[in-house]
Amino acid sequence: MLAQEIRIRGEPTADPQKCRFVLEAEVLSRSPVSFDKESDTSKAPLAEKLLALPYIAGVSISGSAVTLTGDNVESWPAIGKEIGGVIREQIKSGEPAVEEEVMDIGDADLFTQVNLLIKNDVNPSIAAHGGVITLHSVNDGKAFVTMGGGCQGCTASSITLKQGVESYIVAKVDGVNEIVDMTDHSEGENPYYTQPIPQAGQTGGGCGCSSGASQSSGGGCCSN
Repeated sequence: MLAQEIRIRGEPTADPQKCRFVLEAEVLSRSPVSFDKESDTSKAPLAEKLLALPYIAGVSISGSAVTLTGDNVESWPAIGKEIGGVIREQIKSGEPAVEEEVMDIGDADLFTQVNLLIKNDVNPSIAAHGGVITLHSVNDGKAFVTMGGGCQGCTASSITLKQGVESYIVAKVDGVNEIVDMTDHSEGENPYYTQPIPQAGQTGGGCGCSSGASQSSGGGCCSN
């Protein structure tokens, strides 16, 4: 499939400063990775290009999805086409979005410490509510996790993560100062969003970035 033919749709998240761009093709076949402006992106060309955009503060890549954190973004539809162009250009180049040399777990020592706390202390506590937390990597003092089971999509998940899990782990592990949630809460048992959010006046594949794909009226956080 040619890069310009790949359809990309934008999906809303619980945070208006985040937009999830979903491709027809897989971007990353292994564990999710995340980057911000301070990360070393020399071996992650897609993240490097996206973070070069002045309005993007963070990039998370998982499977066929690229989740972007904005820097005071007022309208995702207004920038969706440019973002889609960057993603398609990366696919067209033939380079991997993230090179194999990029460690999945980040800081191995901190990963081990945090993972033990999650396995032995955190997960047994939230298991009673059907929840589970999975650690993916620890980089630059940030532990990147996803929430599953009853925690995925739960409106109280941010409280659980920040006031409970983050406070506990930060107090226990020197070198970790933040827990970053990479969960797609729209796919949970109690999703924040079950239908796309309509925004009138724009057509596209759901994110304002579907040039090169068939045009249709869409939904989500990034178009009508």
